[in-house]
Amino acid sequence: MKLNRITHYIKPSFWIFLVISALLWYITQLGYRYTTEIPLSVEVTNDFSSRLWIDQPRTTIHCRAEGVGSKLLAHKLHLADRLVIPMSQLTLVPVPESDELFRIDKTSLTGALAASGKELRILEILDTALTIRVSPVETRRMAILSRIDILPARQHMPIGQPRFRPDSVDVRGPRSLLDSLSGIYTRPRRISDAQGTLSGHIELTPPAGTLLSERQTDYRIDIVPYTQHTLDLPVRIQHLEKQTQAIVIPERVRVTLNVPLRDYERIREEQLHAYVDYRDALHQPSGRSEVRIDSLPLGTEILRIEPQDVETFFTRRP
Repeated sequence: MKLNRITHYIKPSFWIFLVISALLWYITQLGYRYTTEIPLSVEVTNDFSSRLWIDQPRTTIHCRAEGVGSKLLAHKLHLADRLVIPMSQLTLVPVPESDELFRIDKTSLTGALAASGKELRILEILDTALTIRVSPVETRRMAILSRIDILPARQHMPIGQPRFRPDSVDVRGPRSLLDSLSGIYTRPRRISDAQGTLSGHIELTPPAGTLLSERQTDYRIDIVPYTQHTLDLPVRIQHLEKQTQAIVIPERVRVTLNVPLRDYERIREEQLHAYVDYRDALHQPSGRSEVRIDSLPLGTEILRIEPQDVETFFTRRP
């Protein structure tokens, strides 16, 4: 009964100010420095200085640390940013009878954590079994491959593939991963209605689990006007054996080319060679072989060859 009378005379504003005061007191306490045990979310990054490649870079390490209350609370609630440690800052000791497991030296780990989390003072690492699994790592020079999709303007054509500078990069990563790579691709980019000389910078796409010595490259490609050019070429037989005579039907083929306008007058029959490979022709049960063209000038494209296949007959001379 008396409690009801007391609460009757206390206004709601009193309770509001009481809660605010408690919150302000708690916030003030978070500004003081404390020493406590906290979990630290850590990511070990691979770099070009390390000789080994960590397979599982993210982990949680328990330690005793000193710091501002708000920072310690953030780590306890897993709200703080992950601490990033370069692999090269850690001292690793091989685990007996294992080629992949290494023990992390606590002294080097403490120093790396202190450098990464400067708002904390790491007093002691509490975990007793600090091991990581690693893979053999290599560095290889790999070519840059294009993912630039060029849509030329009407009656224009690109001269060859885009040229890159640098045209290759150092790639560092696990040996098994490097064995599966043919090169490093650029980021996809589409250029429409292209003409003239195209140049600029483009980012590279590092495969997951690798590091690149360069993050971007310069590209250059010429887009020029073109026209069609038709030539009648005799069909030759390459790699023909001695004492063997060849008959080709038909003897000549018509080749239609897309030729850069600036090179139209320089394209002559004697520059291009239509041929059939004798070794391939011997294995064709139908007796028909595909005609190919060599010595194609840079920027010139074959539109069609008529006919594409010819008949070949071979006889041995005495």
